[in-house]
Amino acid sequence: MAINRYPIIGVMGSHEKSWEEYAFPVGKLIANRGCNLLTGAGSGVMTAVAKGFTDVEDRKGVAIGILPAVDYKGQKLDKEEYPNPYIEVPMITPLSAKAQNDAMPFSRNLVNVMTSRALVILPGSHGTRNEVSLALMYNKPIVMFGPEDAFIKFPEDPLRAETINHVEQFLDDVLGA
Repeated sequence: MAINRYPIIGVMGSHEKSWEEYAFPVGKLIANRGCNLLTGAGSGVMTAVAKGFTDVEDRKGVAIGILPAVDYKGQKLDKEEYPNPYIEVPMITPLSAKAQNDAMPFSRNLVNVMTSRALVILPGSHGTRNEVSLALMYNKPIVMFGPEDAFIKFPEDPLRAETINHVEQFLDDVLGA
């Protein structure tokens, strides 16, 4: 029996703000492309993209969530927040919730980046910027999607998508569709 290994597309972004107008359609797009979704499993962008993904009926992939062992304050995870209700495969890492710096990237950010075939980056703060740095360091295909001013603090300037159609073209290029 052949095993189908669907590509894993990571979506990273804010845990505070959902950016639903960007995250929800990205989740649907990934599901409709027959891929697995990977997020950090928390709130904000992670919840909105996983909801968009799981709303697609008869999809092939699953919503994978990479959870930290503890929350950002070093406390036990809040079961209401982690994993969000749309994560189908929660995976707890024994790694720090936050990367200390780009030179010492041993956090779930590294797991997120290295597990993903490609990454769609939505607006976020330090953790999201760290994931962009790691993706560039490891030559992972990456596209940033959201309002231009949301990426001002990002030191790198990878590929930018202005519309969901641009994200779709990016995925087509990555997946060879």
